[in-house]
Parts: sequence; structure tokens; C-alpha cells
Amino acid sequence: MAATDSAAVVDVSRYYPCPGQGEALLDAMRRVASKAAAADGCFGAQVCESDQDGEALVAISRWASASAMEAFANSSEFVEEREHFTSLLAGPAQREHLRPV
Repeated sequence: MAATDSAAVVDVSRYYPCPGQGEALLDAMRRVASKAAAADGCFGAQVCESDQDGEALVAISRWASASAMEAFANSSEFVEEREHFTSLLAGPAQREHLRPV
């Protein structure tokens, strides 16, 4: 889909790695971002650092609909990666869904 398409949902998720697991988490997040970007209904996905929270790795993805985002979240590819993520995280992810107004 074109980058100019308007997203109905923007997912912002902050992940905090266990000590010594930052690079492994970053690699896993990049794999997921690549898969998400190729998923139906995703306008793009990327992994970012925050200038406000140096401990977090932030995943951002833009979706045509909440149902497209949920379909990816329930896909076997993502579920497998999510299981791998768990061992790399110091705590639960902080998620936020933004919607245009």
C-alpha cells in the first residue's frame, strides 16, 4: 500500500530488554517489523529508539484497520516471534493504539 494512505490505527509498543539482551531483542523486533510491513493492511512498520526513554526499543506500525492489525497479531508468524520475545523482555510491553481524528 502507498505510504500516503491514511492509517486507521497506529500501534506504538515499547519493549524493555533484559540485561544483555538488547541486541537479540532488536534483531527479533526487526524480523517482526519486516513481516508486519509485508502483511495485508499494513502501511509500514519500523523499530525506533526514543529520545525520551533510552532503555526502550519502540515498534511502530501503521494499519488500514484494527482487524488487519489483529489478524497479523494472531498469525502464526507473529505468535512464534512473540513467544521468543518473552524470554528477552525485562517486563511486559507498553502498548498504545493511536487513531486519527
